[in-house]
Amino acid sequence: MALSPLSRRASVLSLTAAALIVLNQVMRLGARRLLGPDWVTTPAYTLTYGIALLGMGALLLALTAIYTRESAALGRLGLIGYVTAFLGTLMVAGDWWFEAFAIPLIATAAPAVLDLPPSGPLLVGAIATVGLYTVGWTLFGLAALRARAFPRAAALLLLAGGLAGPLALSTPYQIPLAIAIGWIGLTLESEPRSRHTAATPPPEPPLAHRPVADPTSSSSAQVQP
Repeated sequence: MALSPLSRRASVLSLTAAALIVLNQVMRLGARRLLGPDWVTTPAYTLTYGIALLGMGALLLALTAIYTRESAALGRLGLIGYVTAFLGTLMVAGDWWFEAFAIPLIATAAPAVLDLPPSGPLLVGAIATVGLYTVGWTLFGLAALRARAFPRAAALLLLAGGLAGPLALSTPYQIPLAIAIGWIGLTLESEPRSRHTAATPPPEPPLAHRPVADPTSSSSAQVQP
């Protein structure tokens, strides 16, 4: 089966997502220590979570590219994992958007709001986000492990990243998933493309260049009495 344009870019998208997620996780750890709790009101906070948002966008594209490239091997479990992981990752991306653009405003105008425990719709949304993210990536990791479409260690790390989903909104628990996606991207880069390209027969020569049977050949081959 020929690769789609998105599937052909699975390696680049996976490596990009891995780099952005790891960079964001490191920035979150470093900025918090260097700038203290007041870093929420600084441009560094928006920049950090802006990179996180870009990382989730790249991860959504990478997940789609990987699945469409290996859908036959991943099977039904892979499809269920893909759809669920996509929705969960999309909701995490929404959280990062809120962190990047709304939280700094809230921290400036009403900082006491940030100290309130999550409740009501906010709590329901948080549970739905980490639930879909965890279940989706765990199922996708299981499908990858069962299909043996990627290195076993990369599939196990992908599974570990899914199981760490309840902590996905904290740092640095997205790093295992990011490393697994980057590892898979490197694998796809070195994978022979012939496995995904259908063999096509060579084109027939033009009619003018085809050999024409000699009408006298049959009569000349006969033995004269």
